[in-house]
Amino acid sequence: MNLKRELLIKSIRDRRFRSVHSLANIADAWKGYTVGGRRGSTLSTIRMSAGNALDCAARHESLECIQIAIIQMFQKKKLQEGELYTLQEHVRELVKTEAGPLIYDYFKDKLLKKGMVILREYMKNDLGSILLKKISDQWNYFYTEILPTIQAMLYQLPVKVGDKSVRQVTLLSFRDIVVLKVGTEETMSSLPDDDITPDVRQMLLVLQSVHDGYPPSENHLRIEKLVARCVSPYLGFFGLYEGSPVPTTEVSIRPTTNLKLLEKPEAYEFEVKQQSIARPRSVQLISPRSSHRPGNGFVLNHLLAPVKEQETGRRHSIDVYDKLNK
Repeated sequence: MNLKRELLIKSIRDRRFRSVHSLANIADAWKGYTVGGRRGSTLSTIRMSAGNALDCAARHESLECIQIAIIQMFQKKKLQEGELYTLQEHVRELVKTEAGPLIYDYFKDKLLKKGMVILREYMKNDLGSILLKKISDQWNYFYTEILPTIQAMLYQLPVKVGDKSVRQVTLLSFRDIVVLKVGTEETMSSLPDDDITPDVRQMLLVLQSVHDGYPPSENHLRIEKLVARCVSPYLGFFGLYEGSPVPTTEVSIRPTTNLKLLEKPEAYEFEVKQQSIARPRSVQLISPRSSHRPGNGFVLNHLLAPVKEQETGRRHSIDVYDKLNK
């Protein structure tokens, strides 16, 4: 009997804390939450009380309100007066529950994708200048209405270390699902530069400013080539662009995330000793073990030489000041 009870408790805990991205599963994370904070001690504490059942229903209703509001924003339906404050209060209460960390994933993986598909459907069959015009219109509405409202609504969501902010994931979804899925690259390559509107340039520059990792992803580099077509000169990851998607001056050394550390710092120590001999006594009192010590593993070819101060005449003296007052 005890073994069955332990297995039941373990299954409930696993179900409660796993990464799930649906309304039903987020509601499951609230099940088993008991008043008083005691969890999993006996089967009776796992069962929801009548009051807890009402709380769970209220939280589920709050989550549905947030979902409906976000989807309606992508359908270009504005919030009612005072509705933003109500939604903020819903988010505030939800983040205090055990399902709080799951709401961010649900927004990123489900709600954003559904909303971006709604924006994309508006222009998926268009080409040429008509496509650029519709992209410009969608971007203006998204950037001025949808994005700031979502940021204001979800600013209380907890974001794990290493995850992107609500603003970043929203812009990246617009980049991946809307801009790069409707034939923007082919359209811009077939049209003259004069047909590219300032709104499209702004859109590309904003999307290019959002970094999704290092080294840059394929979609980030695709946006870089689009920026290079309409912004000249432009310095990107591959080099210097001058109106063409091919850099005129390519980078010779690609940055790397792995810094090569110095295994034997004897050469560094020898250089420090040689340079400290010729320095004044006051400078030698400063230990080289601060940010340049060998333990850090970085090689410094030359230490900074002491700055030589030069005495210059004063701009104003007391005599001049007295004369001016007289």
